Amino acid sequence: MIMNRLGRILFFIMLGGALLLPYGLHAQDKDQQDIPADKQQDSGKKTGDNSSKPPNKAKNLKKLQKELATPYKKWLEEEVPYIISGEERSAFLQLQTNEEREQFIEAFWQRRDPTPDTVENEFKEEHYRRIAYSNEHFASGIPGWKTDRGRMYIMWGPPDEIESHAAGSLYTRPSEEGGGQTTVYGFDQWRYRYMEGLGNNIIIEFVDPSGTG
Repeated sequence: MIMNRLGRILFFIMLGGALLLPYGLHAQDKDQQDIPADKQQDSGKKTGDNSSKPPNKAKNLKKLQKELATPYKKWLEEEVPYIISGEERSAFLQLQTNEEREQFIEAFWQRRDPTPDTVENEFKEEHYRRIAYSNEHFASGIPGWKTDRGRMYIMWGPPDEIESHAAGSLYTRPSEEGGGQTTVYGFDQWRYRYMEGLGNNIIIEFVDPSGTG
């Protein structure tokens, strides 16, 4: 008896919902029909208005970057592009005043100082030394810090070994490369005994197919 009674209650609830659903739809259609045609068109325009869309974050960041004063733009784009994290870059672009930017830059170097209790910041000094070295030795139509060798030098420092080959020289291929000799473009091989996150005995090869150095 109890099961039959529950079954009837559920049936009536479901049946009631089935009967109410068409009524609700018809009522909505009727309300829509009562709205004048010109009002319906205006409503459609408002729905499609792009002003309700969220702002494009990438576009805003690009705009902020263009608005940066020259020294801060230079710091961000030329001095620290290889060592600043994505989160730090986004945070810097959100700053509104030069005072905030100065505080950010100071904290940026402090976080990287291996000896915060001393006056010198060895990391900062070494970083700018690497930039100067890259500009002096790797420039080739573009500033040295922009080249591949400059980028690697700034990020990882001087390699433990460098093997250089002039353009047109004979190169004896190692057995794992098939052996024999071949004429090559100018290229350098830099070997690092250890690179954090990459491992031991890392060899990076820089090739100069255009012959520009």
